[in-house]
Amino acid sequence: MSNFRIPPISTLSGSTFSNYVRAIKSGRVEWRYYHKVLLTGLVCGLATPFHFWERLREIEKPKGSKSPLFIIGHWRSGTTFLHNLLCQDPNAAYVSTYQSLFPNNMHSKIIFKNFMKMNMPDKRPSDNVRLGIDLPQEDEFALGNWQRLSFYDFFYFPDQFEVLFDRTVEFKGVEQKDIDEWKSAYQGLIRNTQKHGQGNYPILKNPVNTGRVDKLLELFPNAKFLHIYRNPVVVYLSIKKFFLSLFPTLQFQHTTEKQLVDLIMQLYPRLMKRYLDQRHLIPKGQLYELCFEDFEKEPMQYTHEIFSQLNHSNWDEAKAQIQKYLEAQSDYQKNSYQISRFELDRVVKKWAFAFEAFDYDVPENIKVI
Repeated sequence: MSNFRIPPISTLSGSTFSNYVRAIKSGRVEWRYYHKVLLTGLVCGLATPFHFWERLREIEKPKGSKSPLFIIGHWRSGTTFLHNLLCQDPNAAYVSTYQSLFPNNMHSKIIFKNFMKMNMPDKRPSDNVRLGIDLPQEDEFALGNWQRLSFYDFFYFPDQFEVLFDRTVEFKGVEQKDIDEWKSAYQGLIRNTQKHGQGNYPILKNPVNTGRVDKLLELFPNAKFLHIYRNPVVVYLSIKKFFLSLFPTLQFQHTTEKQLVDLIMQLYPRLMKRYLDQRHLIPKGQLYELCFEDFEKEPMQYTHEIFSQLNHSNWDEAKAQIQKYLEAQSDYQKNSYQISRFELDRVVKKWAFAFEAFDYDVPENIKVI
């Protein structure tokens, strides 16, 4: 495993220059991050001619394209594992790690892929999940590098977390033209996954979409939704570890552990309550809800059920590759956790709705200190 270091440029390096300027102007950049802002702006400027080339080669909707499958669920609920697993299907089309950062440079990949290789570790520092420029990735960074409605701006400007949730998840106070631009970007992103990937069945994984069911149905009325959920205590401990390692690599503002914990405590109920309020909007036969703990015990069985109940794809074509992937993951070592009594009581109290909605208790194997 390569040693992880904070990259000298931002994930905004895949933006158009005008989009990058709008992003930087939307928040307060602390002086210690000025060098990252300047270097990222330089990359965006150098990439501008390639963006014009990309526009000249804009594509029509691929023939035989299918409505997407959206994998949703709070961060650290198993969405990444589920996404990687389903994308073993040869019919799958997905946003790659490369496309997630450089959605505007799909026809000049050879240049920017080499650039990414120099700045990306081979594993995620928080959980040792393998990274690769051609592996499946979530799409929120891509949306943010295409237009300006992206919740992931809170990674750059965490002090704007609540405002960003209002605007980019609930779309409060957002002009219709900006919503239309977001929708157009999403459609373009999916078209590109179908053109530049092997299959034509789009599988999108994005935790933010857990709170956007209404807008996604406006855009894709026939879309399928796969929601995976996990014990809230484990989610809290896992996302805390994840954010503490991730934010320093992305932020333009310094954050303390207390600030991130407070953010997490607000984020989970806002996102999950919104999902619980909206899941009734999903037409019958277009939603499958999956308990992570059950899935972890019998992944092949539940994957087969997903294919069957969502009419997802051809199981006979996919099952051999899925089984092979599962066998390759058999030696993966999960993180172990402990929690203070204060933290545990806080989670149980503030996230009580989730324990009830998803039928959970405090896990017996969590060490309370």
